[in-house]
Amino acid sequence: MLKFIRNKPKIASLCHLDDLFGQTISKLPVNEQIAYCQRLIESSKYQLSQNCPKKDTEQLKNLIAAANIEIQKLDSK
Repeated sequence: MLKFIRNKPKIASLCHLDDLFGQTISKLPVNEQIAYCQRLIESSKYQLSQNCPKKDTEQLKNLIAAANIEIQKLDSK
């Protein structure tokens, strides 16, 4: 029997998903970047709890995941 290994799809970086972060926020001090990511996660979770179109749901989930990854990267600096 063959086993298929499925790799998780790679999540795009926050710089690619959020233009504001990529162009402006990423140049601020680390604590400001983390605060922005936390606010982005909170607002995205709130939008998910509301009735939003299905296409937006996937984008919001990707934003949350990318922001969490960015926080982890920034915390390790």
